[in-house]
Amino acid sequence: MIINFYSKLKIRLPFGSEFASRIIKQSAKALKIKNNFELSISIIGDREIRALNKKYRRKDKVTDVLSFSQKEGQDIFWPKEEGDYLGDILICWPQLKRQARQYGKSLKAEFGLLLIHGFLHLLGYDDKTDKGSLEMDKLQTKILKKI
Repeated sequence: MIINFYSKLKIRLPFGSEFASRIIKQSAKALKIKNNFELSISIIGDREIRALNKKYRRKDKVTDVLSFSQKEGQDIFWPKEEGDYLGDILICWPQLKRQARQYGKSLKAEFGLLLIHGFLHLLGYDDKTDKGSLEMDKLQTKILKKI
């Protein structure tokens, strides 16, 4: 498994690539996925995520996480070949901090949840419908219990 971790903000994060790698590895293990994939995680700000959300989702607002899957439009995708590139997860640090405060969570807990959510999207899970949202919520809860 290869995880590329970037921060586009000029701040010192309280955790980084090692924590992110652990979350992704545990998520893959909980889903019984082999660690033969690659993905990128980027920490970005409000302005950048809002622009991307507007461009790709036609929603002119800040969001917490965006995922850009290399397998977009396919059903649930399980990495098969060594080095399968899944895609990119973008997490908005200012929004993460706001949500952690709002929900009374630690920054690590909120980061872990957003990372798992983004990872599920890379695998093809979708929360656009009530059924899909419920399925993702169940998987996120299952993964969080194992971490």
